[in-house]
Amino acid sequence: MPLPDPQLDDRTFQDLVNEAKRLIPRYTPEWTDHNVSDPGVTLIELFAWMTDLLLYRLNRVPEKNYIRFMDLLGVQLKEAIPARTRVTFMLSAPQLGPITIARGTEVSTLRAGDRPGVSFTTDEDLVIWPPTLRHCLFSSDGQTYTDYLLRLESDGEFFDAFQRIPLPGDALYFGFAENLSSHVVTLALDCMLEGVGVDPKDPPLAWEAWCGDVRGWTRARVESDGTGGLNQPGIIRLHLPIGMETLTLARRTGHWLRLRVLQPRPRQPTYSASPRVNTLRTNALGGDAGATHSMLVISEVLGRSGGVPGESFTLRQVPVLARRPDEHIEVEDEDGHWVDWEEVASFRDSGPDDRHYTIDGVSGTVAFGPMIRQQNGTERPYGATPHKGSAIRMIRYRKGGGVEGNVGANTLTVLKTAIPYIASVTNPEAARGGLDPESLDEAKFRGPEMLRSQDRAVTVEDYEFLAKEASRRVARARCIQVRTDGSGSTVPPGTVELLIVPVLPLDHPRTLQTLQPSPELLDEVKRYLDERRLLGTQLAVDGPAFVGVSVDATVVAQLQASVEEVRQAVHARIIEYLDPLAGGPEGAGWPFGRDLYLSEMQSIVQSVPGVEFAQDVTLYQVDIQTGQSRAAGQKITIAEDVLLLSYEHTVTVAPRLR
Repeated sequence: MPLPDPQLDDRTFQDLVNEAKRLIPRYTPEWTDHNVSDPGVTLIELFAWMTDLLLYRLNRVPEKNYIRFMDLLGVQLKEAIPARTRVTFMLSAPQLGPITIARGTEVSTLRAGDRPGVSFTTDEDLVIWPPTLRHCLFSSDGQTYTDYLLRLESDGEFFDAFQRIPLPGDALYFGFAENLSSHVVTLALDCMLEGVGVDPKDPPLAWEAWCGDVRGWTRARVESDGTGGLNQPGIIRLHLPIGMETLTLARRTGHWLRLRVLQPRPRQPTYSASPRVNTLRTNALGGDAGATHSMLVISEVLGRSGGVPGESFTLRQVPVLARRPDEHIEVEDEDGHWVDWEEVASFRDSGPDDRHYTIDGVSGTVAFGPMIRQQNGTERPYGATPHKGSAIRMIRYRKGGGVEGNVGANTLTVLKTAIPYIASVTNPEAARGGLDPESLDEAKFRGPEMLRSQDRAVTVEDYEFLAKEASRRVARARCIQVRTDGSGSTVPPGTVELLIVPVLPLDHPRTLQTLQPSPELLDEVKRYLDERRLLGTQLAVDGPAFVGVSVDATVVAQLQASVEEVRQAVHARIIEYLDPLAGGPEGAGWPFGRDLYLSEMQSIVQSVPGVEFAQDVTLYQVDIQTGQSRAAGQKITIAEDVLLLSYEHTVTVAPRLR
């Protein structure tokens, strides 16, 4: 969208007249006739008119020149970013055949008064298949397998699911004929009380699905386990991960789901004997599909061409989301046939016969190629021009994006597209990532950096700036050069590593999972930078590592201060200061590789309103994966590719005695 002109002084002619009249009683109290017929009022209006002319000229400089210069550089307001989540469609009952939920299926939140619900559309087709169990294997080492299928099909014969005394790594494998990616399945198991010793609500077990060589065995989400860790007959409900692939085990090919015994955590009860299993029945109750905050618009006619270069039209629904391959313009030719045209970022490389156009997602403006006069006086068309009178239509596009799409979990419950056999829909997790269109002030910050980088990645600053240009989902970027230490490292010379942290709303929890960039975001940034890096430079894009920090603080509250309010304020201030996105000394996120000092945290605690003084503050360094912690002493030292992450804190507040 072209950058709007700012108003340095927004006073109008009438504002100036009114301001002058208000000063009359102060300077000339004897002047009492303020009607428009008074000669003095005529002079006020004359001077106001002349001042209005000056203000008009003032508003053209200097900021207008700055913005117009940015416009010449190609700086445009960035489009809105839609929130994304996964929605779960539940069947009314298990079906005998596959059920297809087509891409573009619309779901929304409930309508709130006069405010319509927030709509999401699914991003891919979802086919829910009735599962067919073909194989059942057991292995304790992942190398040798025992076939348990006949035992599983023999009703009344119980058998050990694992070794007689289960060990970590024991696994029961179930092979299915169908690809059950993103399915919600139930496993009805007839089990016998033999696996004693475990906590039925926390057994050391993991359900995993095979998702190819890259992702390997990926955890499935256990919604409920009615068997208590295979200790009683019951039903287990699983949400299988996306991207399951076929695998051959012991010359048996299928889509595999396995139940694996885990290494127990400290003080976690484990099995003293193997649980025993009789039969298994499987059903598909639903499936998960990715969904984007958007509303689908089909076959919108923009108008008819006037046959002149540089024509523009406007889409009715804005903001317009980034277009997919099947979302484009069609133009009617002279024979009445619809011809596909191609969207481009600019007309720089467009020839006279190229059917190109551009779309500004913020304003919804569709523009065709202009005619530009060359240095030799000739005029050259940059892109073809639709012939006069031809109809122009957008076959489909999506309107949406913005922070309003960051809806909470279990709020997308309205199915707006009728689908047979679907009983309900919801989103188990909150939608996140939605951003409003870029403001003018935000664009002005990018101008100098864009001029400095010149759209190529050479320096560290170039990589970090262009990472944010690649996607507005990138909140922070840190570029480091991977160095070999002479110990036989296989990292090629000249490798550059870029660490990115995704955007999160202020009220969204900061966890190890939410702070890791999605594979789609990593690919988007890498593709963008691959086109701009120097030849010979190897680029790796990843998320940073995190070190957990726990603070144990004892403070004394000021007189008449609420002990509970002080405790909450201290706790909130610790979390705020350690925030990877908005914490640190500058409030711009904890700096990469910056150590945390005990004296620093003592000052932070002491500065909280209502705290008289900090009696004792202790830092603990936490391994976030295991939850194990150790006292850190005077400081926590981290490497240049590491960020701090707030963990669990204990704040004790004592009232001050008189």
